[in-house]
Amino acid sequence: MPRMGIEPIPVAGGLAAGVAMGLAYFAGLWWTVQRLPGARRPVLVWGTSAVVRVAVATGVFYLLLTWGAAQLVAGVLGFIGARVLATRIWGPCREPGVPTPEGDD
Repeated sequence: MPRMGIEPIPVAGGLAAGVAMGLAYFAGLWWTVQRLPGARRPVLVWGTSAVVRVAVATGVFYLLLTWGAAQLVAGVLGFIGARVLATRIWGPCREPGVPTPEGDD
């Protein structure tokens, strides 16, 4: 009878794929936001970026799903963790005079 369970190596691979994809996704978002103010066609920049980022993320999640549900869950958790990491790396930048949630300026 085959052993049923979650293998740690493939789950770690799913987690690593989720983190890598998340960092790439949020780096692309950061790049897009930085380019929008000076873009001649900001809607085109925004739309192209959104389509590419969502297509890549969907492809990676689909690949993880073909590996198994545990790898997909690990990938989603890695993606969420990458969002937290990306916020720490690039920070929540605010315009001068825009209040922060804490009320500090």
